[in-house]
Amino acid sequence: MKTFQCNCKDKLILFFESSHCLSCGRTLGIDDDFDQVEPYELDQSTGLFYKAAYPKIHYQKCDNNAKYQVCNGMVNLSTFVPVEGDDDILCFACRFNITVPDLNIKEHIPLWQKMENAKRRALYTLKVLPVPLRNTTQDPENGLSFDFITDRDVNDHFTSQLPHQDVVFTGHDCGHITINLAEADDVARSQTQLAMGENYRTLLGHFRHELGHYYFDQLIANSPTKHALCKTYFGDDELDYQAALQHHYENGSPANWSQTFISSYATMHPYEDWAETWAHYMHIIDTLETAKNFEINGSISGVEVEESDTEKLCLPQGRQYFSSQTSITEILEEWMRLSVILNSLNRSMGLADAYPFVLTDAVRTKLSFIHHAIHNHLNLLPALESQDQSN
Repeated sequence: MKTFQCNCKDKLILFFESSHCLSCGRTLGIDDDFDQVEPYELDQSTGLFYKAAYPKIHYQKCDNNAKYQVCNGMVNLSTFVPVEGDDDILCFACRFNITVPDLNIKEHIPLWQKMENAKRRALYTLKVLPVPLRNTTQDPENGLSFDFITDRDVNDHFTSQLPHQDVVFTGHDCGHITINLAEADDVARSQTQLAMGENYRTLLGHFRHELGHYYFDQLIANSPTKHALCKTYFGDDELDYQAALQHHYENGSPANWSQTFISSYATMHPYEDWAETWAHYMHIIDTLETAKNFEINGSISGVEVEESDTEKLCLPQGRQYFSSQTSITEILEEWMRLSVILNSLNRSMGLADAYPFVLTDAVRTKLSFIHHAIHNHLNLLPALESQDQSN
């Protein structure tokens, strides 16, 4: 994730979630291009906003921004097309929502804000990658949408079942992603993590995992050739999912699962292996881009990484990332160096490792498949793998 900069005299650093400049006090936001957090001027006579460089283009805060402060979206009123029968003025990210939590329960609002922050970070990465990213208004058949709901009581950290409420499972179904609001509650999520024996569970990770299921449908499932190739990497996804789920929870993972899978849950079914690997690809590229933003070059043990090598990475959110020349091997090697630094920093603070995973050769191969699927170069995969290994 990049940082940004205000154009005030102090040139204050801005973060992705920033809504006001702490130096000049101006409103900050991100418009439908969804690529830059920047300052907006307020027209006192109309109550509308504008960018200093384009005073005739008027913006309004997204309703979810103005009413609940759960995003910093700004809506260009000259290009905004309202949905028939819907008076809401929503920003790029909020238009993906179908259902938000019950806002009559005030305790839901800060948890919803966490949900929106995680969702928007995931969308920001996807917006730059060469993958389809459309909501259901733009593409009713294949668009992406979200439900943020819960079946339990927020007041006891989602322990008690709510009356007359169906059980809510986090998951994906034909482009529609449901995430239980309990995942935004630190206590509830930690309890689930402990009960499941997981070494890593984050709200952002949930979004990335479920988006992996969505992009399997978008990039792989509709192409017999790509689907057949995918099976050689991840296994036969036509295996009965419910039977695999039951077997996983009754018997656990194979003893040697870490040799070929990124996580224990990835062993459950090829669909989950794909989604877990996809999530880790997003973890890696976003974190590397953040390191590049802060000029962390990944040098360890006195071994310096050449500046030219760092520049060649063309990490995400940089426009150069659209280039198919980016080597997955370079990305993963840089990631291995950076993850050592991240884990060491966490240990110095008395915290658990930031990235408690092992990228074996088998896992790296699956990450390579994800990389080439995103860039629509699976037909070149054998040649590119050979080229990567020779680098």
